[in-house]
Amino acid sequence: MKKKLFLTVALFVLCMSLVFAVSATLEQADSLYWLDRLEETKSLLQNTLETTVNPSDRAELLWRLSRATLAIGDERKEEGASDSELFAIYEEAEQYAMDALAYGDHPDALVYKASSIGRWGETKGPLNALSKAKPMRDDFTYLIDTLGVMDNSVSWYVLGQLYFQLPGWPLSFGDLDTAISYTRKAVETIPSHVLYPGHFKALAEMLWKRNNSASKRSSNLRSMERDWNRAAGKSVVDQHAYYEGAGGQNAVPFYSPVSLSKMSDRQEAVMLLQYALAKYDVWHFHSRADKRTRSEIEALLKDWGF
Repeated sequence: MKKKLFLTVALFVLCMSLVFAVSATLEQADSLYWLDRLEETKSLLQNTLETTVNPSDRAELLWRLSRATLAIGDERKEEGASDSELFAIYEEAEQYAMDALAYGDHPDALVYKASSIGRWGETKGPLNALSKAKPMRDDFTYLIDTLGVMDNSVSWYVLGQLYFQLPGWPLSFGDLDTAISYTRKAVETIPSHVLYPGHFKALAEMLWKRNNSASKRSSNLRSMERDWNRAAGKSVVDQHAYYEGAGGQNAVPFYSPVSLSKMSDRQEAVMLLQYALAKYDVWHFHSRADKRTRSEIEALLKDWGF
């Protein structure tokens, strides 16, 4: 009896130690990732995955492997990697996400599955990107409408990029107003511990392209507010196509001293970029991607005469 009790206690202690070991690894991997030490992140996760059997823990390791691999692909692209190398990296990132999803509906795995598919499509060219657009949108619709994940900034950002970069009807579902609404949601859901300057840059570029005057914005905001209210109770993704009008004409963005109806698209675009630079300057760490984005923001402001 005592021997059986001892074995039970020993097994419990062993299981708990494994749980804490994986938890510590996940914390370390996240820290390395946000410090832009991507290869170290990937190596740590791969080594831990080899000895991990718990399905939930494996899913946590796998979606992080997808995220790290995707980021490595982006850096290799900047370094001039061949298309064949990039295809392999993005396919690897997608497979990690798919492996994570084999253990259940993990929100982050869905995000990085769709993001990896998007990168693959961008590398393959416009026709291939078009073929991947609907599956990506379906993944995000499932994430938001079915799983109820409303605050994942990356998902809204990628949705916004889909609608911004794709052609409109009849070729595809691209739409500038929808892209702006989704990207506003992305900017407003940026977690406090990350910088994401690309979100601000993306929204600024969309607004600069649309180029509505303050008076036209005011009129459009009234229309979008009605559409937003009419879409209540329907698909969350569909309703958020009108998110720009959710707060009405008097909505004041957190980066602005005035309401949406009191400024033009291009005035807001400049304000967004200036806010992104100010946030960058006080941030504690800058990744390679952050530094590139800062340079791109400065170039945009110069091109726009600021």
